[in-house]
Amino acid sequence: MLATGALAHVLDEGAELTVLTSADARPLFRASPGLKAQYTVEGISDVGRFIELAWSRRARRFDLLLDMRRTPAALVLPARQKFVLPTPEVLRHFSEDVSALVGSARTLAPTIWLDDRARQAAANVASDAAPVLLVAPGGASGAKRWPQERFAAIARRLATGALTGARIVVLSAATRDDEIAARIVSSLDADGVRASGAGLDMLAAAALAERATLCIGNDNALTHIAAAMGAPTLTLFGPTDERVRGPRGPRARTLRGKSFEEAALDAGGAMDDISIDAVEAAALDLLRAGGLR
Repeated sequence: MLATGALAHVLDEGAELTVLTSADARPLFRASPGLKAQYTVEGISDVGRFIELAWSRRARRFDLLLDMRRTPAALVLPARQKFVLPTPEVLRHFSEDVSALVGSARTLAPTIWLDDRARQAAANVASDAAPVLLVAPGGASGAKRWPQERFAAIARRLATGALTGARIVVLSAATRDDEIAARIVSSLDADGVRASGAGLDMLAAAALAERATLCIGNDNALTHIAAAMGAPTLTLFGPTDERVRGPRGPRARTLRGKSFEEAALDAGGAMDDISIDAVEAAALDLLRAGGLR
């Protein structure tokens, strides 16, 4: 997500775009201008996909290659110009690094291109005027996940307080998060608080975030997407550094319990010190600052 601003910056009008990305992120680029092909790559060790693409382009080089993860693509894919993100030498946000890489004089904000399919999927989930509370409880590892019962508790508080009558949508950033989302929905339903675990792909989630009143989640793709779409977004951090990887958007805020340095020493319990009360207070401040919509 944080690299999409750089992509938009270098994507000239009329250019053809080939994207290499994970299966979960694939829909996010579906409406990108000039999209010609997409290749699913599961990690930088998936060398076969890079070789396959290189072989298909052996008679015609790409004009530009943009590599944000220092993958084998930079070595095997033919291109007239290659932008490969180097290992950072100073502590600064990833967006600043990629902006400098492509020669931008300003920090580039993330860019998401929506299509009618995504907008319709979002409308099917939230078609009325009720406030929409998005909950994104997933994460790439257990150390990055705030306890699911706390997510249920904060959703319950907000839906019976500042966001009375809100439609609560618990989203999965990947299939690994489905069970977590289902448990939160079940907990809320048991208390009579309406909630759903809409099976939206990332682009549809972006369209839903565009109309969201608030998003609360861990450091995962969905909070980055919500922030980029302008939703008031509160992201909870533990073992990762928000100074480098915090979501970017006009109404994005982060919250942590332990300092990053302390969390690095206790990665397994890095999220435990974030209390429900602290999340509620930060969410209310964010709502007051942005106004309910």
